[in-house]
Amino acid sequence: MSEEYEYRHEVEDLQQKSATAARLFDVRRIIGGLFVIYGILVLIAGFTASDADVRKASGININLWTGSCVLAVGLLFLLWMKLRPLSAPGAEPKPEPARPGGGPGTGPAAGPGTGTGEPGGRAPGSGAG
Repeated sequence: MSEEYEYRHEVEDLQQKSATAARLFDVRRIIGGLFVIYGILVLIAGFTASDADVRKASGININLWTGSCVLAVGLLFLLWMKLRPLSAPGAEPKPEPARPGGGPGTGPAAGPGTGTGEPGGRAPGSGAG
């Protein structure tokens, strides 16, 4: 009994470490962080651009626009990571909430033969046959 308990405890500990590592190395965090850093750097370059630099780009402060767009993309990645965190590997997904008015056998996943109509217009179990 104690060996089984130790084994379960080790497995749970390893699952916890694995989930922590997965969240730590989430690619959205890495990409979002890099985009935010580069966006800030390009924004600074846009704020400090000289008139000659702006004239080269046909009067558009391209660094300012590019920096703000890159920063926005980075923040969207980080927001996505915050709103949809990774689940632990091997964990079952959470069931989706039921839709109003939808009972068992409704919707596109119901498949053939689950509705009330059969070929010929008869309801199942109507006794006509």
